[in-house]
Amino acid sequence: MRVVFRSSPPRHALFTASLLCATSPIATAMAATSPNSGTAHAAAAAHHSQQPTKKAPKVRNAANADPEAITVTSARTRRFHQMANTVNTLSGRQLEQFHIVSPKEIAAFVPGVTAVNAVSGSTPIFSIRGIGLDDYIGNNMGGIGIYQDGVFAPYSVLYNGQMYDVQTVSVEKGPQGFEYGRSTTGGSINVESVKPSTKFGGYLNWGYSSYNTNTAKGAVNVPITDRIFNRFAFSYIKGDGWQHDINTHRRYGAQDILGLRNQTRFDIDDRSSLLLNIHYTRDKGTPVSPQDVDADQMNNVPVGTYGVGTHARNNAVNVGSNRATRDENGGGVGLNYTHRFDWGTFTSATGIDFYRRSNYDNYDGQSVNIGDYHWNDTYIVQSHDMHLRTTIADRLHLTVGVYESYDKINGAYTSYRSFLLDNPNGTLTDHFVQQNLSTGLYVNTVTNIVKGLDFIAGGRLSYDERGFNGGTRDDGGALTGVPGSSLSYMNANHSYERWTGKVGLRYTIMPGTLVYGTISNGYKAGSYFAGPVSSPSALDYVRPENVISYEVGAKTSLLRNKIILEGALFDYEYHNRQTLFVAEMPGNITSLSLGPIPRARTRGGELSATFHNVIPNLDLNGSFAYLDGRSISSVTNIAGLPLLSNVSAHSALPFAPRFSWSAYARYGIDVTRNYRATVQVNYTWKDNMLVALGDPNGQTSKISSMGMRLEVGPKTGKWTAAVYVDNMLNKHGNTYSYTGSDNSRVQYLQTPRWVGCDLRYNF
Repeated sequence: MRVVFRSSPPRHALFTASLLCATSPIATAMAATSPNSGTAHAAAAAHHSQQPTKKAPKVRNAANADPEAITVTSARTRRFHQMANTVNTLSGRQLEQFHIVSPKEIAAFVPGVTAVNAVSGSTPIFSIRGIGLDDYIGNNMGGIGIYQDGVFAPYSVLYNGQMYDVQTVSVEKGPQGFEYGRSTTGGSINVESVKPSTKFGGYLNWGYSSYNTNTAKGAVNVPITDRIFNRFAFSYIKGDGWQHDINTHRRYGAQDILGLRNQTRFDIDDRSSLLLNIHYTRDKGTPVSPQDVDADQMNNVPVGTYGVGTHARNNAVNVGSNRATRDENGGGVGLNYTHRFDWGTFTSATGIDFYRRSNYDNYDGQSVNIGDYHWNDTYIVQSHDMHLRTTIADRLHLTVGVYESYDKINGAYTSYRSFLLDNPNGTLTDHFVQQNLSTGLYVNTVTNIVKGLDFIAGGRLSYDERGFNGGTRDDGGALTGVPGSSLSYMNANHSYERWTGKVGLRYTIMPGTLVYGTISNGYKAGSYFAGPVSSPSALDYVRPENVISYEVGAKTSLLRNKIILEGALFDYEYHNRQTLFVAEMPGNITSLSLGPIPRARTRGGELSATFHNVIPNLDLNGSFAYLDGRSISSVTNIAGLPLLSNVSAHSALPFAPRFSWSAYARYGIDVTRNYRATVQVNYTWKDNMLVALGDPNGQTSKISSMGMRLEVGPKTGKWTAAVYVDNMLNKHGNTYSYTGSDNSRVQYLQTPRWVGCDLRYNF
């Protein structure tokens, strides 16, 4: 990075604060809380654009007349635009406009990102450019890092109920872990909530939509003293289910989600600030059920007896008397501290979270117990990241830091297979305890070689321990004849030490326009498969995943940010890629399990463009991604278990749609002198993709969705009323499909057309 400040200490201090804001999403949350955060963001913008410092425009409190105080500042946008890797962002305002209420829904609007629900909805599978979590069980973490207000969330259950009162969501692509947090192979997703501000205010939002769904959200900001500020936010969604049981007429897919968050900011002095984040979430909705479209034909019984049969309605399910319920809740505490010295900035981010769930899934899509699941587990997750950033001789920008985390899972995952095993007590349960310890030391440098040219170099030493104690029991004795006997068991501990690094060049052609090239590598820790399986081999430890990434890209911002263009080409080489396979187990049971692909490769490119007010009152955005993910090695078994279908060399990789794109247009018009209306149209499309290897049914369909939104309100922003429709064309593509335990096809379908209205009032 090139420095435009010179020797005076005050500006040096401003620069180090801006560097903190410019490079670390963890630190961004804290930088926003400092009394001089506006100045720091302005300095960051000046540094990155290589222009003299301009004071950043003041952003009104989220509770004031501006209904979109949860918008990304121009300085933050400029920060992402100057990073030497692909970064996509969504502001809090866009989350509202696109009616995004869960983390997985952001994937539709971010190129190269996919997210699906593999089971009832509490286990979303994320991937970035084909790298993610290829596991539906819930005890494993993916190849991407997800951070909520600077705190790492390793497990998918921890993402539930957090998408409210959000300021921005940023997606950084490529291996991470050289500037903050944990080592990842695919990238990171950072969710940043609105922080306490110095003025009193707030907002209330109420909405009503399809299937009798009521939504209430709000926040209130209270300055307690001139150095203590508090912000309380909540979200509650309650609605009937959109799925209909063809025999019992019960509804499934209902929502009952509560989220609470309280943040208190302490300005200790002019250089130090502390942010305390206390949060809680609870979900007692009814799980979505999949459809089994051919089980009845396979079992030679009348259509609709067990599954829904072929050509079933998109909302038709057959759960029968099976339990399909959700009961999960959790919360935690985060503590972020920052202190600015004359010569650098120190940042510390600490968090601890607890979560518990007891969910029953109609996993087989049938009204009999072919392979239903009960997920019963508790989580404790703790992490701490601290780093120091400084500048040496106005040319070398140095970051050094340390990261550590510890997590533990106590689980009992039960698979009900009474019908398949022809035994009323045919249940298999995996009782286990898993413990993970991760530490890392990292350093990152950005050196200005000549005017406009920066050399980037970073390194990381990571150490991980993975321990697993448990296995599957034959609860009813259906397979062994002895109730409670052990089918599989493992008591193992594996440790792994790994050096990773990054080098690159960034050249600023002119202010706002740059090109870059980087080479980096990342790794994902080893994993255990905790599903209830009848073979000990299926529990085997899967060695760590490694990837080497090559990326070149260009970014430009023209006409004072009215036109923003960004594009990149990348090539990933995998070693020991962790993924799901469908294998044949003892007892004539087909089951998913986790295993490695020795060698694989993904190549592709992305392009995005934003046009803001080039035509007065019109905003346009479009993004496109291409992925070509292939297995280089063939796979015929995992840990000696034969696959349902062998994986040949050059076969496609899971969670890597060949093409995907999204676009939206937003146009505002003055209705009267005091009122304004805005019309928005958006469209998203993703190609079909594999979701597991060796599974002839493990493929999604092409998924598309069109949405519209109409807003009206006074120009003061005191209130806003809106009506909207999602999936306007009522598409019914299957978002996740697989082979059930009896070799039948099971599928989840996308949510149908959804119509609603909402009203927001700012005070």
